[in-house]
Amino acid sequence: MGASGDPPDSLNSRKISIVTKTGTTQRTVAVALDDNMVHAFFVLVHSLLSHAQGPFHLIVGYFTGRLAATNEELIRQFLSELGVSHDIRELTPSPLFTERRHLTITTFSKFVISDAVPAAHLWIDLDTVAKPGWDDIFTPLHSASSDIALVVAAKIDSPHTRFSGFNAGVLGWTTAPRQPWQEELKNLPEKRFSSEQHLFNTLYMDNHQVVDVRYNFLSSWHANVEELERASIIHYSGPIKPWHLPRRHRRAWQTINPSWEAWFEAEDALLSATLNPDTVKRIRRGARQALTSGRLHTGKGALAGWFLRFLAIAGPLGQPFVTLLSRRAAR
Repeated sequence: MGASGDPPDSLNSRKISIVTKTGTTQRTVAVALDDNMVHAFFVLVHSLLSHAQGPFHLIVGYFTGRLAATNEELIRQFLSELGVSHDIRELTPSPLFTERRHLTITTFSKFVISDAVPAAHLWIDLDTVAKPGWDDIFTPLHSASSDIALVVAAKIDSPHTRFSGFNAGVLGWTTAPRQPWQEELKNLPEKRFSSEQHLFNTLYMDNHQVVDVRYNFLSSWHANVEELERASIIHYSGPIKPWHLPRRHRRAWQTINPSWEAWFEAEDALLSATLNPDTVKRIRRGARQALTSGRLHTGKGALAGWFLRFLAIAGPLGQPFVTLLSRRAAR
């Protein structure tokens, strides 16, 4: 379902038409969410629109039973007020989709949407934020040769790069045929973590094209200041997200992980946008709810998630712990 209208003043009064074609090539962005990711959705979409160099169409997917009707209504209202051409789709999950650690079945939406959308489109995980130049990626996406199925970002060799192949948070799907994934997923060990990441690197090992790392800069690489400053899409991969941090700790967190500041700046821009006052009120309420959203677990890497949940509950009592972390990070 489409929507139209003028963008808010916070977008520098630029008129971003809902016409979704540049020449003959449609610029399409696909995302998916559940009730835990609604606030992240608002921040990302507003940042995409704020820094877009041209119009784009947005596909929003969600699995049946994973998005409350009130949240869907708010999303439609938000996109309508911003004048974003969009299509909201209810998806049917496969019984093969599983949840492990902080990952939910929503992470598998990219498979379902890519099968349903044979046209070229850009998939973006919601735990990201867009900066100027993010949509430059449409150039290699639309000009990829016929043997290329995926356009992906390079990775940085770092002790914090704990995966082989490419990261699947930002995927440029070309018009090449999709690879069948159901049988491959069925054969994976039940307890494999991040099986969708493994699947993409297995299925598209020989027919992907690597582009600049700036299109999918992982927040764990924040020590690489030069690459952080030129990043066009910052990806907050892992169990803890910027929206889990009480904003009272924002300044101290700049020492712990300076990449989070880009997300907070995008949130500031969203909350100051020219939207219906009731819409802004509901978004602010969602920001407070997002502090305690997401899955907590007791497996590997769980401590950070529990720590941020503690900060969300502790209020000012959490300040000494954040100060300690900040001082250690500054050494």
